[in-house]
Amino acid sequence: MLIIVRKDQSKIVMGLLSYSPNLPDILAVQREYDWYQSDDNRDILLWRDENTHHFTVLLGVARVYNSLVIRRIVFSPEVQPKQKLKLGRKIYQALQSQYPDQVIMGSIATQKFVTKWRDMQ
Repeated sequence: MLIIVRKDQSKIVMGLLSYSPNLPDILAVQREYDWYQSDDNRDILLWRDENTHHFTVLLGVARVYNSLVIRRIVFSPEVQPKQKLKLGRKIYQALQSQYPDQVIMGSIATQKFVTKWRDMQ
């Protein structure tokens, strides 16, 4: 299940963001979190595993014109590499349902994943 982050979930978000290799310390993680919170056109979405009810994936998205741009994808360590593609497809389908009037696309960093997810449709 895909949910938009609430203010009281900041610790969960910070924990998942800390798994990003390009966010080397807590200050970088905090800046990234603050950046998403500073604009109503940006959201952090969390994927809740249906079986464990753990938050296992974080998506950083931005709404630009008629598009939803996936800027950041972070999988928790409990997601096995072989599960990522199948899980990504579920997330893509959930995004299509949640944002039916927007084109879902990736940033330069995430487009290859978004394309794989889209091609699995």
